[in-house]
Amino acid sequence: MTVREDASGFTLMEIIVAMIIVGILSAGGLMVYNGLIGSSNVTAAVQSISKLESAVNSYVQVNGGSIIPPAGITLPHAMQDNNLIPASWTVNASDVTPPNKGFVQSYYIATNASPGRYDYVIGIVAPQMTNAQALNICDSLENSISGVNANEGTGFNIGSGRTCLSNLFGGNAANANNSIFHGNLTFTFN
Repeated sequence: MTVREDASGFTLMEIIVAMIIVGILSAGGLMVYNGLIGSSNVTAAVQSISKLESAVNSYVQVNGGSIIPPAGITLPHAMQDNNLIPASWTVNASDVTPPNKGFVQSYYIATNASPGRYDYVIGIVAPQMTNAQALNICDSLENSISGVNANEGTGFNIGSGRTCLSNLFGGNAANANNSIFHGNLTFTFN
């Protein structure tokens, strides 16, 4: 029996090398995909917060310059009564839930109870938020907020050398790369 020297086909080693290359490319693609999903979650959260901020500012204009809702009504209910929050969103006390929950489970809106003050907070409840996402959301809003409160702890002012990175992670960017944020974020607007 003679063996032809021009036999075509792949050797086992060539197949293994090809599988390794495909595995590496797949892993890289998965990392890019996860990064894009994380980025789109941040973008969606920032857009929703900006819409709610605009709705609060519209409410102030509709309410004659006052941010304080009528007695016995929360600010989100008053805003929805004025058609400033879509009717498809669920309002429960200070919580506002979009119809299609995603990354952010709900938002909450509250105001300072002192008449004449124009302070309000918009918070997010996002149980799967990572540290990096929390920082990116805060950084995206940094020019329009006066403070940030993380994990229902002490609130921090923004400005005068204070930034989202220094407030949330003590200026240590490496901490922002840890996985789950384990908390909520509340932003103060004025």
